[in-house]
Amino acid sequence: MPAARATLLAIAFGLGAGVAVPATAADWLTLSGLSYHFQKRQHWRQVNPGAGFERDMADQGYGPWAVSAGYLRNSYDKHSIYAGVRWTPLSAGPFRFGLYGLAASGYPSPVLLLPVVTLEGRGVGANLIAVPNLPGYSGYLGLQLRFALP
Repeated sequence: MPAARATLLAIAFGLGAGVAVPATAADWLTLSGLSYHFQKRQHWRQVNPGAGFERDMADQGYGPWAVSAGYLRNSYDKHSIYAGVRWTPLSAGPFRFGLYGLAASGYPSPVLLLPVVTLEGRGVGANLIAVPNLPGYSGYLGLQLRFALP
């Protein structure tokens, strides 16, 4: 298993094992981090540093709707500024499942609709995006870590 993929899986499972109680935070600092691409290409950037802000729209936090905005260095090695909405209507324990709709610079399409799994716990969480291979586009796993703001 390649190192980036193993790291993504280890972080996701580690967060899942250590988080049993849903969060009540509404504001989050997001740190973009890693991506693993299913189609091999020499120039994919698999470390994607960046930071952003996410606001959970539920009164108590951890609801199905959240808005986000931020910056990252994307897999095309371009600067990317994004803003969007996350909708995660399905849940199982600390996990939520749904879609991320984003407007983002630095990609072939400025509008992205991505499947997402979100994990939240007391003060820490993660967003895992999983996109299948599409014609002319490599699928990938992407990970953001989330930290509750006071």
